[in-house]
Formats: sequence, structure tokens, C-alpha cells
Amino acid sequence: NPKNLERPSRNPRPKNHFAMLRAFHLADFFTLCKAACGVGAIFRAMAFMANQTVGNFLAAAALLPAAFVFDVFDGRIARWRQTQSALGRELDSLADIISFGVAPAALAFAAGMQGGWDAVVLIYFVCCGVSRLARYNVTADALS
Repeated sequence: NPKNLERPSRNPRPKNHFAMLRAFHLADFFTLCKAACGVGAIFRAMAFMANQTVGNFLAAAALLPAAFVFDVFDGRIARWRQTQSALGRELDSLADIISFGVAPAALAFAAGMQGGWDAVVLIYFVCCGVSRLARYNVTADALS
């Protein structure tokens, strides 16, 4: 029977290589650059803590304004190209908390805010940023 000889396809849809990259807009790449600046600042702050090289601290401090520049451009590009998406909004929120929450807290810790109350203040700072972004995302979803 010829029907018995036919094998069902294990993957009914063809592979869509790089599908996630195709879903990104130009503004999303700027958002990823913002996140990379934040993570780089955290790494440089850790390197400063390890070897006390002032260059590492200055590099960490320089990456935070660079993250701000990418933040400005990702918003402008998204508005200019009219390519806002739910993925872009979530990506922007995650990059914001890394670059403008965790990275400044890591830099402040490296600069000397290492006491018990200092840690409480830095943790509170990051938690305020996380809760503000979560509230914004929930409000934006409810309005749309």
C-alpha cells in the first residue's frame, strides 16, 4: 500500500533561520546596544573592584551616558519609523533596568557605597526602578 510507505514529516513547517533577528526593528538594535552598555558598565565596575584600576571605573562611568544616548536614539528611531512593538517595549524595559538601575548601583558600590545601609539604599533604588517599569508596562497594556 503506497500510503504506508509515505513517512509523515517530523517538522511540518520549514525551518525559519534567524526568525528572531528578522522580528527585530532598527530601534531594537539600539535598545540592545543600551543593554550592552549597562552590562559593560557592570563588568568594568567589577574589574575595578578586583584590581583597583581607575581606568576600569572611568570606563564604567562613561558607559552610562553612552547607554542614555542609545536610549534617546531607540525612542526617536521607533517613532520616526513607526515601528513600536510589544517585543520592543519589553526589551526596552529590560535594558532600562540594566542600564539605569543595576549598572548605576554597581558603580556606586564600586565607588564606596559598601556599608549595610548603603546596600539597603542601592537595593531600594533598583527595586524602585523595577516596580516603576512594571507599573508602566501594565498601564501601557491596559491602555492599548
